[in-house]
Amino acid sequence: MVEETEYDDVIQCDHSYDKRCHTTYVTNYESQQEEECEENFRKNCFIEYAQIAIKETVDVCRKPLVKDCEVEGPEICRTEYESECWTKQEEHDVEDDVVTCTTEVEEKCEDETSGYTTNTKCSKWPKEVCSVEKK
Repeated sequence: MVEETEYDDVIQCDHSYDKRCHTTYVTNYESQQEEECEENFRKNCFIEYAQIAIKETVDVCRKPLVKDCEVEGPEICRTEYESECWTKQEEHDVEDDVVTCTTEVEEKCEDETSGYTTNTKCSKWPKEVCSVEKK
């Protein structure tokens, strides 16, 4: 006697219910006004006077007191004094602060996610850039 094993072809369907999870990230943001800064410059000037002695030859034009003999009356003897003042303005070069401004366009880009895609969104706005130099 020969022993044989016989196999039947059987298709068996196993149904399984797998729970599949994924994590979705949502970015919530609030738009905000960016701070706009303005630079203001104020010029602070002053004139400094100093009392110094210098030797300088100056032409002074003046009319001295003159005796008037036409006036009648008793002769009066007295001493008369004359005063003399003058102011001299000296020209000299002054170094001044000069502000130079240019308008530049600033660009800011942000990634924006919508679903599974990410796009870059850029915005441009003018910005004033100033520099100070002495002239």
